[in-house]
Amino acid sequence: MGQIGGTYSFHTSKDTLERAIDTLFAKYPEYKMPQKWEQYNTLKPRPASYLENKYFYFKDQPEEMYYVVLIDNLVMTGDSSRAGLAIRAVNTGKSKWLLESALGYGDERRIAKRFDTEIISKLQQYTGAKVRKEE
Repeated sequence: MGQIGGTYSFHTSKDTLERAIDTLFAKYPEYKMPQKWEQYNTLKPRPASYLENKYFYFKDQPEEMYYVVLIDNLVMTGDSSRAGLAIRAVNTGKSKWLLESALGYGDERRIAKRFDTEIISKLQQYTGAKVRKEE
């Protein structure tokens, strides 16, 4: 499974990034998966000890939800000073999740920009970490 819009590498630990995500959901509960969208929580990712599933919901048009993985570099590479996020799929309120291969260039750019603006910028503020986007 590829990623949509690249990987966001935070110069901080997985625990710090997880706390920042918890803070984001506490301050902006509208980004949490609403109950009516739980039926789309059907993705069964390959088990990997260095990945953790996260979902970000966007109510404003276009209404959609992003399946995102939190990447624990400590488990993957032994580097506890970095953690990452990558969008793996998008759901538009239908039973099928859209992978990178199913999206056009314009949609992929729009999704990445939305995630940058609404999510990554806040997480960067909460962690105080530098963020590098890796295409």
